[in-house]
Amino acid sequence: MVLGMVDFQYKNTKSETMIEDIRNLIAFMTRIPIGTENFDFEKIAEYFFIIPIIGLIIGGFGALLAYILSYIFPSTIVGIIVMFFLLYVQGFHHVDGLADFGDAWMLMGSPKRKLEVMKDVYMGIGGLIFVFFVELISIFAIIYAIEFSVVYILIAEICSRLGMLACACCGTPCSEGTGRYFVKKSDEKFIVMGLMLTLLIVFPLAGKLGVLCVILAILTGGYIARVANKHFRCVNGDVLGATNEITRMVVLLGIVFYLYANQSLQPLHNLIQMI
Repeated sequence: MVLGMVDFQYKNTKSETMIEDIRNLIAFMTRIPIGTENFDFEKIAEYFFIIPIIGLIIGGFGALLAYILSYIFPSTIVGIIVMFFLLYVQGFHHVDGLADFGDAWMLMGSPKRKLEVMKDVYMGIGGLIFVFFVELISIFAIIYAIEFSVVYILIAEICSRLGMLACACCGTPCSEGTGRYFVKKSDEKFIVMGLMLTLLIVFPLAGKLGVLCVILAILTGGYIARVANKHFRCVNGDVLGATNEITRMVVLLGIVFYLYANQSLQPLHNLIQMI
């Protein structure tokens, strides 16, 4: 009986620790104040595979905001406000990573020099152009997509985190920085669990389009990891942040292409049905 009580207390403590680490992961990745200020990156990285759930949380708030604002403002204004909200909730961390990634990738030099540029506090023209066009394209894609359904905001946010997970899984960890913990922990098991979580959410919502978004997310994350491994010899936190922003853009473009193609082909489908 004593052994049973000890075992129960151990399991209960372990469960509480797991919940706390997941809360800290969410707090680190967002501005949602549910974690502690001091936490162990080694521990929270063990639950990095649930990052699509963080996309679900942020995307859910974004979709709800878009739904409410659509009754007040035209879709152009709604798209801009929602994009700002999505970036704000994640603390603008990933935008900063995108700027650093753009500067380092465009620099002509050794991997060591590129990493030094990525770490400095200045933004060069490469970073500025990357941020401007990636976020601008994302805004216009959101504007078009929400004309059909606000649920596409949710799907894009979930898949953007899957892309980040794919990048971490395919990347080589750096020797320093907080990003190295997530890259070191991420392996094939992580990407499989993240993929299953994502499909369980997006497939019921969007069917074939959801599968297309998942494929685009994994391909984008893998490609950026390949670029980072080649140019920087590793994947760090800035690369992961950039992956989130770029994957969101790619997935949104995939959604827009799918919706536009279906809309353009609808008259042909109607004609075939009449015949």
